[in-house]
Amino acid sequence: MESAIQTHIGCVRQTNEDSGRIQRYDNGWILAIVADGMGGHQAGDVASQMAVDIICESLKDITDYTTPSELQQKLNNAIQLANERILTYAQEHEECRGMGTTVVIALMNHQLGVLAHIGDSRIYRYSQGILQQITSDHTLVNELLRNHQITQDEAANHPRRNILTRALGTDKKVKADFSILHWDTGDMLLLCSDGLSGKIGSEAMAKVLTNGSLKEMADELIERALDAGGEDNITVILLRNQSEAGE
Repeated sequence: MESAIQTHIGCVRQTNEDSGRIQRYDNGWILAIVADGMGGHQAGDVASQMAVDIICESLKDITDYTTPSELQQKLNNAIQLANERILTYAQEHEECRGMGTTVVIALMNHQLGVLAHIGDSRIYRYSQGILQQITSDHTLVNELLRNHQITQDEAANHPRRNILTRALGTDKKVKADFSILHWDTGDMLLLCSDGLSGKIGSEAMAKVLTNGSLKEMADELIERALDAGGEDNITVILLRNQSEAGE
């Protein structure tokens, strides 16, 4: 399985509050995770890094015989542990009060995987020339859209489009959305923070994913977000499914 990760502070921010990692396990599973932190006094980078570290460490015991439902339960346990520890850390450190983070996770092997997300970072699937958004943003604007209270055009320019309805580490309990994804050889997954998805539409992303290595594609996606203003931190992970013989 091919993978690439790229992150950039952007053109405006003083710190990069995004964190991301690609973790390979001995049993053939690969974990991709992107977290976009929030909070004053650089607390956002603390929250996002804690989320990545805790979740990756918590999943070391998965095996080839772990079922999708067991994977989802293990992943949920890891998310709940990260939530608890981030919240406790914020309560014990005054400078970190109110910190939290989004998180998107893909835990994949060659046949299938479990996806999880909280917040407005996203996962897309690219298959046979089509890019499809898999996750649904946990934002106020998305809630208004689902309830037909605003239009797509209004959502794009809504003054509160960055307000999250869910985040990791801000409340005692958190609910992640899960899905099981089956993918084919040649399919790609794109995980990103809203520093990318907020600046580049799906059509433009899909054009980037047609040619080049995964690193070249990730670099170009970052460059396009920077060219579009780069007001936020930008993080991109790409995974491409290959047959075991092709690796």
